[in-house]
Formats: sequence, structure tokens, C-alpha cells
Amino acid sequence: MIRLHPATDADAAAWQAHLQRTASGDFLHDWAWASVAACDGEPQRRFIAEEDGALVAIIAAQVRRLPLGRTFWYVPHGPVLDYEHPRAGEWLRAIVIGLRELARPERALAVKLDPRIEAGSSAARLYDGPRLRRDGRSLQVGRTQVLDLSDDEAAIFAALDGQTRRKIRRAQRDGVEVRVTADAQETRAIDALHGLVLETQRRAGFPTPSLERYRTAWRGLAGAGRARIVEAWFDDRPMASGMLVLEGDRSFYLFAGSLREEPGSTKKFPSYAMQWQMILTARELGSRQHDLWGIEPQGAGPEHAWYGIGVFKKSFGGRSVTWAGSWDIVVEPAVYRLRRAFGMMRGWASRVPR
Repeated sequence: MIRLHPATDADAAAWQAHLQRTASGDFLHDWAWASVAACDGEPQRRFIAEEDGALVAIIAAQVRRLPLGRTFWYVPHGPVLDYEHPRAGEWLRAIVIGLRELARPERALAVKLDPRIEAGSSAARLYDGPRLRRDGRSLQVGRTQVLDLSDDEAAIFAALDGQTRRKIRRAQRDGVEVRVTADAQETRAIDALHGLVLETQRRAGFPTPSLERYRTAWRGLAGAGRARIVEAWFDDRPMASGMLVLEGDRSFYLFAGSLREEPGSTKKFPSYAMQWQMILTARELGSRQHDLWGIEPQGAGPEHAWYGIGVFKKSFGGRSVTWAGSWDIVVEPAVYRLRRAFGMMRGWASRVPR
């Protein structure tokens, strides 16, 4: 029998162990990420699915308040379950039924599932059915670049784009220094990272995140030993910085920013030095798959806001992965059908962690 029930603090260790061993999970389902969701004004409801007493899935639903006392639940990169297991389809069906019943008393219009599964995969086919309404979009990044870190350092370096190898060597030769911070109480590194992100986001015309959000993520993830800040310094100041998050044998490139180098100056390529060190650090900490977290959609050209980001990330090799999209569990069909007419869910924007 499959049972879905709310998770309590007593379940934290089992939750995290399941996340770390399950390929479909990432930091958006980390136990510590609930604090970030709360900082965003979207508190989590955590649920565990069990079969015969064994944990088989975890579900972290972020709750958004809508007008007229309604809510909308969003499950970022979840449910987290073993989609290759012969019972995966049965688990998913039970989760869908259970979430609908749990969301109804909260006056939810729908629960959006946004699993971390590839488009066209056997896992994506499990979502085909009458109980779910497909939405081709993901509220997270729709496409990403994933690197294989299972080989040795020399082979990983050789797989980089030739220009990228030259830029990393140039940064090393010209005195760019890389530093790695692990101490969750170290506020200098997270504050400096936030400052670089603000500079980068303003330059690109993207929304600027709050410092408290970054500090919350750092305290939670680094406090649990699952995050590092990697910086590239030159002339006694950080020129590029990013946060590395680890979940089991998977690592993720989270917040990142850099200073624009002075026009006419000799390029030092600090972002390349930072990312290469991040790859090395991730591998040293046991990562065998590094997710660079977001590139431009397939076929997008230079006019796309993420095109330059994608060029940078793809220069480190690996493969481009398109996620399958999202599916809605409709809880209140009549109101759900009116959502577009009244715009009740307009503005439910992606919480892309940048």
C-alpha cells in the first residue's frame, strides 16, 4: 500500500538520504531549501510517499497565495522518485491522487508538478494520463548543460573547448587566484557574491535578488556541508564568484556573478578560472555530474538574453539537456478553467535561482 503523508522534522535525515541517492533530485528539494522558499514568500508543504513502510518519493510543494483566499501549489523539480523503478508509475499515480486531496482543504486551484526529467524520456511518458494536464513549459530553466565528471582531471580538461582551455591557462599565468569558502558563518564571501550578481543582473537587465535570500541559502546549504563559494581574485578583489551545491553524486552551479573587465585592459578571464575551479572542487567532493543550471532554449540566437550565458557554459563541454516541462493536478476544475480570463495565476514566474 502506498501512503502519502506530511513530513516532519523527524523525517529530515531520511528525506535528505533519498534526495542524495535519487537522480531526479536537486537542491530545490533539499531540506534546507524550505527556508529560501519561505524567504520568497512561498512556504513549503513537505510530503513523503511510502510503500510498505519504505520511503519511495519526496514532494516539496511551494504554496502561493492567490486572490479570494485561493492558493496554487508548485513542486519545483519534483516529485523526486526513482523513475527507472518498475513501480514508478504506481507511485506517481498515488502521489497525484494524494496531492489532490491534500491541496483541496487549502483551496488550491491546482498543484503544478515540474519534475527534473528529460524531454522524450521514459520518465516523461509516465506523466501521460487523464489525471494530469500537460504544460510544456518549466517554471525552472527549461534547458541546461550537464558535464560528466567521472573521468580524470586531464580528460575533463581536454574535453573543454580549445578557447576555454587557453583562457583558463591565461588566467592562471596572469595571476588570477581562486579561493574556495566552506564556512557557513563566513558572510564576506556570500555578500561579495551577491554584489557581483547585482552587477551582472543589472548589466543584463534581469531582476535583482535580495541579499537575505542569498544569505538564507548559504546558511542552510553550507551549514549542512553541501555548498561552497568559489571566487576568482585579481588585484586584491573578487572578479568572479559562484555558489557550488552538492546533492549526492550531483553538483550544481547556483548563484554567479562577475565584474566587467575594463575596456582596453588585458583580459584576465576570471569567470573561466572560477568555473574550472568549481568543476575541480565538485569532483574532489564526490560529484560525478555537474549541472551548469540554465542555457538558452534550443535554436535561440544572439538576440536571446541567455545566449551569451549559454555560449560560456557550453564551452566547458558536456551535453545539453531539455527538461520535459510541467503538469498540473487540477483541484478545482471550474476555477482553474477561468484562471486565464481573470489572470489569477498571472505573474507566477519562474524562481530561477540566480
